Amino acid sequence: MTVNLLTGAEFRKSGTAGFVFLEMPVTARSVGLGQTGITLPDANVEGLFVNPALTALGERSYYLHSTYARWFVETTHQAFGFIHQHPVRGAVGVQMILLNFGEMEQTRNLTPAEADNLRPGDNNTYFSEGQFSAEAYALGLTYARRLTDKFACGANLKFIRETVATHHAENIVADLGFLYQTGFSSLRVGANLQNFGLEAAYANEKFKMPQRLILGLSGELWGTRTAPNHLTWLIEAVHPNDANEQLHCGLEVLVANLLFLRGGYKFGYDYEKVSFGLGTRFQFKERRIDFDLAYMRHTYLENSVRYSLSMEL
Repeated sequence: MTVNLLTGAEFRKSGTAGFVFLEMPVTARSVGLGQTGITLPDANVEGLFVNPALTALGERSYYLHSTYARWFVETTHQAFGFIHQHPVRGAVGVQMILLNFGEMEQTRNLTPAEADNLRPGDNNTYFSEGQFSAEAYALGLTYARRLTDKFACGANLKFIRETVATHHAENIVADLGFLYQTGFSSLRVGANLQNFGLEAAYANEKFKMPQRLILGLSGELWGTRTAPNHLTWLIEAVHPNDANEQLHCGLEVLVANLLFLRGGYKFGYDYEKVSFGLGTRFQFKERRIDFDLAYMRHTYLENSVRYSLSMEL
């Protein structure tokens, strides 16, 4: 008799990669657009976290970015970025991403002798050994260049580390991205390979990097990209190595070159699908400043709000 062990079974890739904080969206603009944005030519410094090719498209020499979000279960997620853009040599940037888990109680099981000494009515089954902290961070360098008036490419090289109490894991990963402005109407095409790297080890257990291949399209449904009023659509297909394929969609409206209204929806997710965002863009001493806010809904965990500030220097 032959038994097919695969009958009725389905292999799930969830939980097969480490450093999953690298999969978290960073900027409020991207979150408000349903985690899209790899084809937005005006992303500037935000391209550090979305698609490094976008950092080569700025018109100013220096850009600065900061993001803060109170994430699920009282964790915080922060990011900082800086780029220097040269019209001939390209753009050079640095970035930092930090996920702080805060402090937690460290416990151990009672020994048999300790258990025997429990007083009547004492239901404790563990012993507290104080508090411990946990965090994850990424430090990166970026280089990007516009090769033609329609094509740009870029790369990130990131050192990543996760620490839990006295244990840690670290590695080096790379992102590779490009943007092509087709010239056909307002259609733009982009791609980004994120977190490409070798396996790492944590407590003698090896795991792979959370690699993702993202392919995206965008364009204007109404108005032009440089018009003070326009409507932009975005769609991106995501192929992760630790989950099933996903589809991200977003819409962005700019009103009077001042106010952004954003919305997004993600297909292929169980608990986080809908997001919304607001943003404002204004000039201060002939320097552009963008302030963005995004709201993401989660079915079971608390909803999150993210704030981002980008400016020309």
